[in-house]
Amino acid sequence: MTAAPYDAAPLPADGTLLTARGVRSREALLAAARRLFRTKGYANTKIADITEEAGRALGSFYTYFENKEAVLEQLAEDFKAEVEGRYADLDTTGRDPHALIRELCAIYWTSCRQHSAELAAIFQASMLDEHFAGRWREIRADARARIADGIRAVAEAGLASDPTPDLTASALGSMLDYFCYVWLVEGGEADLPTVSDDVAIATMTRVLYRTVFAAPEPEMT
Repeated sequence: MTAAPYDAAPLPADGTLLTARGVRSREALLAAARRLFRTKGYANTKIADITEEAGRALGSFYTYFENKEAVLEQLAEDFKAEVEGRYADLDTTGRDPHALIRELCAIYWTSCRQHSAELAAIFQASMLDEHFAGRWREIRADARARIADGIRAVAEAGLASDPTPDLTASALGSMLDYFCYVWLVEGGEADLPTVSDDVAIATMTRVLYRTVFAAPEPEMT
């Protein structure tokens, strides 16, 4: 059986499809879901919990969302948009590759920290719901494509060679996602101390730089 699509009620930039009150109600539901996903977990959160937390009537939920999965899909889209917006603000002209990779890793790590509730819910939902797992693959596809483009650019500049840039991008992107999940959601590894943001970002940078450039990091002065 084909799963129903999880399309959230549209919210265009000009606000024509929702009144100001509707926008506030929708945002209140999203904020309530984030809080509950953090405290109760995605699987244990019910739609009635979300509306109660948001101070809205149960029936009002369906004005804006088809189901709980649609709420999480919107939160995932918002997370993606925030990260992409921070990437777009970067000036990459003439940047040192290592410094640029570090800044990109810093953006992703800090964004995952700020949105750890969504990250936890995304991992949970992907294991429980095949349709949502497919949507999450689609949502993160742009990030994987950008990593692959970067690997190709390095190859075109004659700095390194990679026979499977798309697969390498998948491996690196998956590593970053799960690394952030383990340390920001699960609390880290059982036999390792908690790491600082600087150490975590440096580790991510080292793995990406060494993989993409097939070389150790440059000497830091």
